[in-house]
Formats: sequence, C-alpha cells, structure tokens
Amino acid sequence: MKVDNTDTINMVENHIRSLNVIDNNVLNILKLIPRKIFTPEAYANFSHVDINIPIGNNQHMLMPSIEAKILQALNIQLNENILVVGSGTGYLSSCASLLGNKVHSIDIDNNFVEISKKNSHQDFLKGNILYENLDLISNLSIIKKYNIIILTSSIDDSSLITDHMAEQSRAFIFSGKKTAPVKTGFLIKKLKTSGLSREYIAETDVSHLIVEKND
Repeated sequence: MKVDNTDTINMVENHIRSLNVIDNNVLNILKLIPRKIFTPEAYANFSHVDINIPIGNNQHMLMPSIEAKILQALNIQLNENILVVGSGTGYLSSCASLLGNKVHSIDIDNNFVEISKKNSHQDFLKGNILYENLDLISNLSIIKKYNIIILTSSIDDSSLITDHMAEQSRAFIFSGKKTAPVKTGFLIKKLKTSGLSREYIAETDVSHLIVEKND
C-alpha cells in the first residue's frame, strides 16, 4: 500500500533543511521514507514534529532533526557497513540502509527488534538490514567489523565504543552521565594511527544504554 509522504517531504524541506542539513543524499533519503510508518499509532499525528516520541519501555524515537544531523555527520558511503545500537522502531536503521551497504541493527529489547522488522518490510527499502536481539556489552568485539557505528542511546565513557573500533571507522556517540538532562552527540573518527578525532554535532535528551541484568 502506497503511503502519502507529503508530510515527510514538507518536514524535510521546511524544517530539516533550515538546520544546515544540506547533504542532498541525506535529504533525499529522508524525503523517501514516510516517518509515520515507524511512529507508534498513538503518536502518528506527531510523526513530523521535532520531539522525542515515546515507543515503550521508557525509550523514545530520536527527534527528526537529530537523526538528520547524525546521518549528515557520518557521511555514509554505499560500500560501508553499519552497526546501529538501539533499533527502536527501525526508522534510523532504514535511513542508513539506503545510504550504505549493509546494516546490522541490534537491540536488547526483542520487542523493538520485532517492531523494526515489521516496519522495515517496505518496497522502497533494499532488504539489507539484519535486526537482531543482542546485548552490545556482551558482544563488544562486533564493533570492529563495521565502518560505521551509531549509538542511539548514551554512555558515560565513549571508550566503551572507541576501544573496539577498527582503524578508519566512524561512530556517532551520545555521551553523558545517566542523570544528566542533556547528552552530547559526537562524531568520532578512528584514524589509521589508532588516534581519534572528535567533533561536536548536537545536544539532546536521550536514554542511557540499557545493559543486560545478571541474576
């Protein structure tokens, strides 16, 4: 069934573009994917409003402006493989999938994995997303397999990710204490010399990374 995408296109043209998101590849992908498909039905009328929409389990969709800034900052290339930590409803993973080669989207909450799979079953997507119920903390070694890492929740210490990144890879990380009302989003590049460069991108309120509880 074809979805009317007028509201999404208007959001991109009238709001996202005004925030200095000027990468045409990113703008075109954002206009192609109807955001309403990935928004819980109760909040469908707010799909294109710049707010953190609740999706259950005390988690929220990132604001459209933040998602756009993440995608532009990462400058994803068609031959690059992407790890998304925190699949949510599948929206950001779907956007990344049309910019890159393959996406591995993981979430500790299997309910989000199933929701993302269902939402991403669309003709306009390439079918290049693997959704998996996985705890990142128990599987940190997988980080090294990817050119791009996107963390949709925050961590206290970015070295949790950077210590496991491959050379010449890039990551978007929200950093900040769990109790902090606002977290800072950084683009981090791991250089050939294993050094790091860090660039401030945005600030917003995001949930802290959920980890598996051991009995």
